[in-house]
Amino acid sequence: MKNRLNIKTLKVIDYAIFVGRGCLSDLKESKSFKRMYNLDSPVCTAVYTTQGTLNVGLSAPFMFDGRSGSPLIDWYAPNLGSLEERLTWLIHDVNGYAKCLSFKDTNTLLFAMLRDLCHYRKTKAATIRYAVSLSKGWYGKPEPTDKYFVNYDKIQVKWVTDGTDFVLQADG
Repeated sequence: MKNRLNIKTLKVIDYAIFVGRGCLSDLKESKSFKRMYNLDSPVCTAVYTTQGTLNVGLSAPFMFDGRSGSPLIDWYAPNLGSLEERLTWLIHDVNGYAKCLSFKDTNTLLFAMLRDLCHYRKTKAATIRYAVSLSKGWYGKPEPTDKYFVNYDKIQVKWVTDGTDFVLQADG
């Protein structure tokens, strides 16, 4: 996959959650080391940037871990946090399946969402981007034995740069 996003000029303008806002908002924070959240309804969302729009549709149930990393770093960035943070962690996880954006672009979009939607300082967003970029092992299609393999076929994602219509459909 080729890199498309320019970190120097990328700005996240806004987002929309068309379906699934409630299930994302209602998640309860887990303080355990085994953090796993099931989205029990479909989620359809879009992230609007100066370089294009990321459209995401997820069928339920969809598992994700909130912000990656142990509870020991919750003081730095919450595992779930605000709705914008939850959306940012979810979008990063979805992009980690390598269906649309490259590894570099996945982490570039994470940085921009943290900075522009979550209002993290640029240095904090860059630190998180750097931390997740240290290991590429989490990126790509999971193996059939991986607990996240069940998510792979529940994802519809498309990066749109030219205004092409893209209709999201999520199975109920």
